[in-house]
Amino acid sequence: MADTVKLGIVGFGRIVELVHLPLLKNMPEFEVRGIFDVTPKRLELAARRGFSVFSELEHLLDSEVDAILVATPPNSHYRIAAQALRRGKHVLIEKPVTLDAAEAIQLKAIADQEGKSVTVFHNRRFDSDYLLAKSTIEDGSLGEILFVERRYHTFGSGAVFGVKSFRPEWRNEIAYGGGALLDWGVHLIDQLLNLELGACEEVQASMKNLRWRQGEVDDYVHVVMSTERQVVMSMDINFASNVASPLWIIGGSQATLQILSDREALLFEKGKVVRELKPEERSKSGALAIYASFADHVLNDGKLAVTLEEAIKTMEVMDRIRDCAQQSKEVAHGNLVLGSPG
Repeated sequence: MADTVKLGIVGFGRIVELVHLPLLKNMPEFEVRGIFDVTPKRLELAARRGFSVFSELEHLLDSEVDAILVATPPNSHYRIAAQALRRGKHVLIEKPVTLDAAEAIQLKAIADQEGKSVTVFHNRRFDSDYLLAKSTIEDGSLGEILFVERRYHTFGSGAVFGVKSFRPEWRNEIAYGGGALLDWGVHLIDQLLNLELGACEEVQASMKNLRWRQGEVDDYVHVVMSTERQVVMSMDINFASNVASPLWIIGGSQATLQILSDREALLFEKGKVVRELKPEERSKSGALAIYASFADHVLNDGKLAVTLEEAIKTMEVMDRIRDCAQQSKEVAHGNLVLGSPG
């Protein structure tokens, strides 16, 4: 039985250089056997760094790789992953898994048909602020949970992160799957759903393209969701904010938790002195759990840390947010509320 996973990488951009390759260097269970990229300059760089390179995706898929990492813009995730599955490869996809739930559901059908698996790089499940939020909810110190507020404020869409030899501004283009919701909203929705506070029953949403010439996509998103346990969860993403905002405010019947950053949190209890909580220091290798489970799954049929079914649920909520935001534009007053699907 093989003791390593032979991995092919599709897309040699910054996310691979700065996130995935450093993780893979700590994973003896993986061998990077080849890299494909549509940009000749990126292939040249990969070759200079000692990797085997392929100028055609089909050639990489025809090689002896066991699995494929898809690290391209979101608009190509479904096409590449489906192609890899049909060639008998397991697949790990950078978030978002696809552009929408329909593509993700179809991907699952292909994976089931081919007897292969898909996992998604939802690495923000391992951030210290999220882990503190989840553990504080679970230990009962807040009492019965009433509301959860999740925010992500930053200045700029992250387009400067793109490689110059491909299309640096793709994060600001709808055609490539750019925008705040697909970029960071998918992280935040995944986190909120994994707090296990009940299935989402209602959604109110607004998505805006702010007037500051940062492309055509949404860079301001506001969402309010109600769960079957009557917990109100809200999500705010603002790509035009220079002001730090609390990452989390979680209110319960006994106390309120405010997480200011990945290093600072406060617990407010009525009639008591405010307590400072210390999130565990964020481990840059926390997302190793995704790769470790992927290797264990490929080699030993172990359990995946992030399943395609979970990613589908996230994309279903994302679809409802987009539908609600679009339809609310057509309503003269107030937001349209979308209840549970049929």
